[in-house]
Amino acid sequence: MATRRRCTLVATLALVLGAGAPAAARAGEPVPEPPDAEGLSPAELSPDELQPLDEPEPTGDEFGALLVIETIEIRGNESTSARVIERALPVAAGDRMRASDRRLRDARYKLLALGFFVDATLTMRRGTARDHVVIVVDVIERGTVVLNRLWFGTSTSSVGWLGADVSERNFLGTGVTVGGGGVFAARGGIDDSRAQGALELRIGASEVLGSRWGWGMAFTGVRGSEPYRTGGALVSDAAGNFDAFDYHRLGTRLSAGYDVSGWTRLHLGLRVERVDATLPDAPLRTLPDGTALPLALHLVDGRSQIVTGSLGFDRDSRRDPVLPHDGMRVQVVVEGGVRALASDYHFATVAARLDRWWPVRRGTHAIGLRLAGAASFGDTPRFDRVHLSEVDRMIAPRAMGLTVSAAAAPDFLGTRGEDEPYGEVGGSAVVEYVARLFRRREHVYGGDLFIGGGVWALASRASPPELGNGVPFDLVVDAGLRLDTEIGIFELTLASALGKVSW
Repeated sequence: MATRRRCTLVATLALVLGAGAPAAARAGEPVPEPPDAEGLSPAELSPDELQPLDEPEPTGDEFGALLVIETIEIRGNESTSARVIERALPVAAGDRMRASDRRLRDARYKLLALGFFVDATLTMRRGTARDHVVIVVDVIERGTVVLNRLWFGTSTSSVGWLGADVSERNFLGTGVTVGGGGVFAARGGIDDSRAQGALELRIGASEVLGSRWGWGMAFTGVRGSEPYRTGGALVSDAAGNFDAFDYHRLGTRLSAGYDVSGWTRLHLGLRVERVDATLPDAPLRTLPDGTALPLALHLVDGRSQIVTGSLGFDRDSRRDPVLPHDGMRVQVVVEGGVRALASDYHFATVAARLDRWWPVRRGTHAIGLRLAGAASFGDTPRFDRVHLSEVDRMIAPRAMGLTVSAAAAPDFLGTRGEDEPYGEVGGSAVVEYVARLFRRREHVYGGDLFIGGGVWALASRASPPELGNGVPFDLVVDAGLRLDTEIGIFELTLASALGKVSW
């Protein structure tokens, strides 16, 4: 079996502007309860207690005299326009409120959700008239040029690949995000394969003119060479066990987001994509016992079109969305295409994710539960099916849609069958233990050590029985270091190193 060498470094952006994912405040010292109107600071509230206030009457834990906001003073913003900050605030000059109005606590989380600031605090001081106050907003800006992802490595499918994705999250201080990425993968030893490449450009904003709406737009072009197994055992990644077919993809995505609350956001999306694929005639998979099976490549030969609509739900109650130690995030996305909308594929996909964190040892350590799952129904295009790298991080992930490695995942349990790396149903369940290393406000903002493990599964409902009766699940283990830096979040993990081993 050919030796596989692979090294990956993943840098992910946790605060997404174009998608507009809501986020909670960063971990830090608790904000003191307000003693009086002079130098008053809002108290922390749990996510479940946050509710929008339409009337300034006291409810629950709200107290204090009825106040009028005389003006809002913003400090610390060197590259971010004051107008962008003011638009994100749920209060404005002239509003009436009480000292403990929940909108003030919502305001801090809304500012941090922009992704422009390491920290944000709101205080009050007396105004020029009785019962008038000045709201003072102090922000500490973080770097807005972010390395979202970095891809590199080598495999049987490619002599080597290299790519990056970068965003400017606050273009000219306007709150608009612009970004893009590109990746190149050299040709490997697989017959009929070729060099691959992909490019993407994006623009968007998490809010429009102070409203609860946000928007995003992306343009993507891909020139790919997709490998598929034609023979050999599942554990063998020898080039002679694969063939490849060429394809082009050109598409655009439009999205809109709506803030239901400071913690919850809905997403609407439209995707239009053209695919040009050159498929082989009657592709076959030959099993070790000599049995030849027809292969379904799940694409239309020649030119086809994918048109889909999507609906997403995102609720994030983590105090620190970058290096979380408490709270929960739930994400659900449903996408579908129908021939009535000029799509050549009639299908639907559902993807869901739940991350839940429990602090231990006074919040310096945490236990996390990460659940993820996806399913597809109907005539789902190959690229929209569940890929092995999406459920098992111990193999090389696809880079901007390009399959850069055809290697199988480690078979720890020896129970898996001989199925393809694409499936119709898949998921994973992982438990992590996280230990805080440090937190600070310059350059490298924080670091956590983590160790975790769990199970993953991937299956096709119509898998031929000749591929074996193995249980379609196995183990995943990982450990490493997460860093929150001025240019993004970096994960340095052992999963990629363990994935180099031949099993």
